[in-house]
Amino acid sequence: MDVLQRALDEAMQSLPSLFLEKLITKKLQGQGITPPKSLPAKITKHILSGAAESFKYSGGKQTGDVALTLKEDDADEITRGVDIFCETQLPKVLRDVAARVAKPILKDLESRWFDEHSLQQADLSGFRARLESRWGEGLGQLRMLLTIAREWCQEAHNRETPHETPGKKQLREILIRLFVRACQVTDEIVCLLENGFADGAMARWRTLHEIEIVAAVVSQHGEGIARRYLDHQAVESKRAMNKYLNCCAALGYKPLAQREIDAITKAYDAAINQYGEVFKSDYGWAAQHLKKKHPTFADLEADAGRAQMRSHYQMGNDNVHAGVKSMFIRLGLLDNYDGMLAGRSNGGLMEPGQNTAYTLTQISAVVCLSQPNMDDLVVAAMMRLLRDEIPKSLYKADKRLRRDDKKQKSAGEVLTG
Repeated sequence: MDVLQRALDEAMQSLPSLFLEKLITKKLQGQGITPPKSLPAKITKHILSGAAESFKYSGGKQTGDVALTLKEDDADEITRGVDIFCETQLPKVLRDVAARVAKPILKDLESRWFDEHSLQQADLSGFRARLESRWGEGLGQLRMLLTIAREWCQEAHNRETPHETPGKKQLREILIRLFVRACQVTDEIVCLLENGFADGAMARWRTLHEIEIVAAVVSQHGEGIARRYLDHQAVESKRAMNKYLNCCAALGYKPLAQREIDAITKAYDAAINQYGEVFKSDYGWAAQHLKKKHPTFADLEADAGRAQMRSHYQMGNDNVHAGVKSMFIRLGLLDNYDGMLAGRSNGGLMEPGQNTAYTLTQISAVVCLSQPNMDDLVVAAMMRLLRDEIPKSLYKADKRLRRDDKKQKSAGEVLTG
């Protein structure tokens, strides 16, 4: 694409000479001369060359000398003409040219995309194979942990559904739903890890951590807070509705039907009337039980006994938001933060991998050990053992990667997988 920009730059540099040609044509016509098409360009070239001798032309019918005088006002006229063209006409010209040029270029790229895509897929397969050979032990253990968690949750749910404890229906439903979502998020994390997206995996672990914290708080305080957590949908629906109504016109979307607005507003008003003004905040459902008017997620972490995870949670936040730190600190760069990472990397998998193992084990225990039998205790012990193996396996892979990276850099090579 630099070819197009260079052509544009050259064209822009020629603008003053083009306007000078127009001025020369105008001055010749003012003397009753209709110049041949090529004459103004030749005169312009002669003037801009700085030549001291007179310009001679023998291609027309006109004979005799012609005097052309260029004054300071003429230079100002050329400058004004260039400025006006750049401000008023050039943007449209560039848009029109870009639209015309883009079509054939895109068509050419599309005609060659199958071959390019095949090459990319071959490269990706090689990358995945190298990553799996290096990190496969830890990733395999994490996949196994997820499988155990899913099966344990299914068994616990099947066992308790027919014999639900009176007064705990909402609590069990919410905990199971949170656990099911935690399993899905864990699967997403594994997918990101095995494809070389450590920073994306850390961002998804942040979500997994939030799910586990909510599950721990709800489990600890029981049916009352579970009911509030469920009813908080009214607050979140009202907030989402207000945001949608504020932007739907600009997006060209239809506004909500009045009956939908009325239903959402009615549910919201009923929830606030029942639980009070503190229910309006993001974590208003936990206000009464945490004895906080405006509880924060940090308050939930402290209540769940997970305050020590704040620094890890902040690392996850950095990978979600567009703060300046996320522009420089990337897990996949192996501490070489002077570089930039635009895609996959075989580095940085240890932190999100081990965090995921611990958090998934924690939420599994919260949900499945409420009324444990002997099988539950055995599964919980198995998960803890496997959870403790995963950081060791990931650490070995990370250590080997850093050693190989250092060795290849000293040899002037780039580690590819």
